[in-house]
Amino acid sequence: MEGQSSGDALAHLTDAVAIQAELVQHRLALEWAKTLLERVLRNWMRLETHEDIAYEDKVTSQINMVDEATDTLWHLHKDLGRFSRLLKDHRQYLSQIRDPLTL
Repeated sequence: MEGQSSGDALAHLTDAVAIQAELVQHRLALEWAKTLLERVLRNWMRLETHEDIAYEDKVTSQINMVDEATDTLWHLHKDLGRFSRLLKDHRQYLSQIRDPLTL
């Protein structure tokens, strides 16, 4: 029984290390999303002040920018949702090891 408990602890420690490594990747993804949104906003503002472009071309450019940002951010949203559930499960496990009677 004690060997199983040590094995479980090692498995959970390994999971914790993997979760933290994944957290770094998600932080980088958030930084990338921030950069994307800053670029879209900068281009949008340039487009609004550009007098020499036809209105229809402005609308087409706006559609393209919104579609690109939406597609990219949708993937990030799905990934972050999955990771949020993983973190919540991990937090629940951590609270259980503090209170061994709930195991």
